[in-house]
Amino acid sequence: MICLIVNGAAMSSHALGRLDTAVSVEDNKREGLTLTWRDLSVWVKKKRPGLLWNREDESTQILDNVNGIAKSGSLLAIMGASGAGKTTLLATISQRIKGEVTGHILVNGRPVDSNFMTHVSGFVPQQDLAVESLTVKEHMEFMARLMMDSRTRTSSRQHRISCLLSELGLTKCKHTKLSALSGGERKRLSLAVQLLTNPPLLFCDEPTTGLDSYSAQSVVEKLREFALQGKAVVCTIHQPASGIFDLFTHVLLLASGRVAFYGEISAAARHFTSLNMICPQTFSKAEFYISQLAVRPGKEEECTRKIQWICDEFESSPYSHELEEQLSYNDKHKYFFKAAPDLSQNKWSASLSDSSSSEKEDDFQKFLSIRKPRRITQLYWLMWRNVVDIYRNGPQNLLRVGFYMLIALLLATPYTNLQVDQEGIQNVQGLMYLIITETIFTFSYSVFHTFPGEIPILLREIANGLYKPGPYYLSKMIVLLPRSIVESLMYTTLIFWIAGLEGGFRDFIFFCIPVAMSAISATAYGCVMSAAFESVATATLVSVPIEFVTLTFSGLFLQLGDLPARISWIRYVSQFYYGTEAISILQWEQIDHIKCPDDPMKPCISSGREVLENYGYQANNYSLDMFGLLSIYCVSHIAGFIAIVYRSKKQPIY
Repeated sequence: MICLIVNGAAMSSHALGRLDTAVSVEDNKREGLTLTWRDLSVWVKKKRPGLLWNREDESTQILDNVNGIAKSGSLLAIMGASGAGKTTLLATISQRIKGEVTGHILVNGRPVDSNFMTHVSGFVPQQDLAVESLTVKEHMEFMARLMMDSRTRTSSRQHRISCLLSELGLTKCKHTKLSALSGGERKRLSLAVQLLTNPPLLFCDEPTTGLDSYSAQSVVEKLREFALQGKAVVCTIHQPASGIFDLFTHVLLLASGRVAFYGEISAAARHFTSLNMICPQTFSKAEFYISQLAVRPGKEEECTRKIQWICDEFESSPYSHELEEQLSYNDKHKYFFKAAPDLSQNKWSASLSDSSSSEKEDDFQKFLSIRKPRRITQLYWLMWRNVVDIYRNGPQNLLRVGFYMLIALLLATPYTNLQVDQEGIQNVQGLMYLIITETIFTFSYSVFHTFPGEIPILLREIANGLYKPGPYYLSKMIVLLPRSIVESLMYTTLIFWIAGLEGGFRDFIFFCIPVAMSAISATAYGCVMSAAFESVATATLVSVPIEFVTLTFSGLFLQLGDLPARISWIRYVSQFYYGTEAISILQWEQIDHIKCPDDPMKPCISSGREVLENYGYQANNYSLDMFGLLSIYCVSHIAGFIAIVYRSKKQPIY
């Protein structure tokens, strides 16, 4: 594997010219990848405002019969005013959009699907999402393990990582956390990740957004270098400076979802001049083109008519006819695959009819035959990333545990030296209720606020084929378990010691089990709520009535034994009921006698079993309570996993 290392941030025009010549000579020897799209129209469904259960999907057309082509060795800029459909077009031709699409997307004249495109392309999003606590090298290692062929040797993988870091000027910050990187460094890191497999097709969504002029030019120059190495690079870009715009080889101008121009950079000026739209010499060409295609406030109707006229003029221009000829030529020379149906079934077999078939097979078969890591390997590296993230966020985690212990201290202090008498029954039972309630709320809401932050990363990485939803969700389940057990054990120990509850060491261990099980089931409940809803606010809104009802049936507010059959079943879906009953059984089963008051007219509960009966609990229900908490844990995680799978298939990624 050869690494091109550029010492400077910029390349001279003379150097670019020599490299252009070298590439053109090589292109004469061998054709590369050609991506075409014809008559592409896209409709995206958007939610109308309304109640949660009364919303309607509104279908909006974003693209209207868009044509274009991206050849190996070209750097194509997709430009247009805001709302023109640039990102939608990029996501559509890269097969990374969730919407209604009509038209044809072809690679070397053959239709392709999202699985094929994932293998042969990289996508650099406008906003990169990653676990911020990882360092640059750790992030690259994680991505390489899941993106590159599983048969790749460790030495080759490390060489590839080092090569890309050096080539993109990231060597000096390889031990820097992602959260501490500058905007330009993050863009180059995103580019490095997508180049791990050295794909022949690269998509970049506004790679210069948020960067200063120097960093922006540096990034585009890198893209130009990669294009000159034989890749087809397609970028959306918003008002680039003149020096940056001139680095592109081709431009596609969009206006209201239609093509206003497609062709070489130099041809764009000639086309607009023919329309009597002459760019002033002191004005940036890119800004001039976009200004002609923008809809100005207060002049919507006039601007819309002008845009329609410009698009109509392009359709009748020689540049449109030239584009049509290129598309037709590409359709006729289908030299890559045997048949299109093989692509949809992921049976990619290269069989070429011309004399260069073996060279082309070598070019593409290596991407199509990439063997993804096994699910157990995906699970291992996902757990590794989770553990590193937890370790790096140690102070924050310690602060959370500290607050949890503070709650235990505040909760137990009023119950110091509990007396088991007629007046103390309510005190003991109140403590049992608070122990479980606080545990469930603490662990469920902690997941509410942490899990949604990872959902965008999860959806994007699944869409890029990095791993499957199963290993990810299983890794979260496994990582959450130790925290739930250890923290609940510390919490219970503090309360048990301060309040002086009944029992020795063995009874203490049995007392910890229901509390830990309540914490574990609460994390599962938090996972399903955060996985099913896009925001913490919505998840909390839905969760409040559920918790209100299940909390009511915990046994403290209702005498469960007197409930009618039509509502008594609700207790069996309540974590609060199972947890409170279990620890109540452990405490009251040990008490055979409770002293009655001297006044015979006052009510008397003379034993622990009578206390349990008074609250509607059954002394032999301990195993049932454990099974109930375990069932809630399993059912919640199954529902959470289904929600993740559903969102990964339906929710837009870009």
